Amino acid sequence: MIVLKFLMFNSLVKLYLNSDFWFLKLNIRIKSLTLEMWYTLSVFFPILGIIILLTIVFSDPLVDSKWVNLLTLFPFSFLMIALFNKDFFGGQSVVHRKLGYKVLDAKTNNTASKIQCLIRNLTGPIWPIEVIFILISPKRRLGDLIARTILIDVPISDPQLILTEIKESKFDRQTILTLIFSLIFIAIYMFIFDPTVRLLWE
Repeated sequence: MIVLKFLMFNSLVKLYLNSDFWFLKLNIRIKSLTLEMWYTLSVFFPILGIIILLTIVFSDPLVDSKWVNLLTLFPFSFLMIALFNKDFFGGQSVVHRKLGYKVLDAKTNNTASKIQCLIRNLTGPIWPIEVIFILISPKRRLGDLIARTILIDVPISDPQLILTEIKESKFDRQTILTLIFSLIFIAIYMFIFDPTVRLLWE
């Protein structure tokens, strides 16, 4: 938990979370979408830095480059899992807690399920389209329409409370299914958009 706390709330992360970002004030939803991406990158920046450094140091022309490329895919896979499941705990990501948002089921008005939160975030890689949807419909972006969810305003809470929820979480059936689906979607995305993955199959 100490390591997780460092990754999620280190100095770089706090810098992003506490920055004003005046140029994003015109649309709070675009600010939320932007901070979500920046936050996730800042959490994984130390890991990515280490992987890149090790890749550079241990690169050897005699070593099969496919296996080197395969090793670099792991941190990016974890990065995608984090992005897809950022609202996993209580329908609120760290950024949502900071800004005062929560994801609900549009039909029941209950907290969105883990599967719904996953589905709504699958459109993350096509964020330019999401920006257009946000400008047209601030409460429901494309991912919300697909997952049948809605984002509502709630009181701002301490983002670090998510650590307690993580610690107390249980691996129930829905959690396992959500993680399995996450891995499947990541594999599909990488195969389509990452030429490195396709080369591994050649």
